[in-house]
Amino acid sequence: MLVKKRLPVEEIESQAALQLPQRDMLALVNVVIFNVLNNLTVNIPVQNNKVAVQVCAAVDLINTIIAPNNLTCTIGQ
Repeated sequence: MLVKKRLPVEEIESQAALQLPQRDMLALVNVVIFNVLNNLTVNIPVQNNKVAVQVCAAVDLINTIIAPNNLTCTIGQ
């Protein structure tokens, strides 16, 4: 039977931890908000589908409160 030994604190502290540089990720999806009233479009690049859904949910909420049926939100690549 294999027995695992605990690492001593000295050995853990002697290890080097390297920090990876920031990577630029391409947007996975684009959220497009369109204002029907004055034909303005806003493109929002998003890297997470859940964030895209939350952005569109916020646009729909704004649409029901402030500007009924003036804003549309679509998610695409």
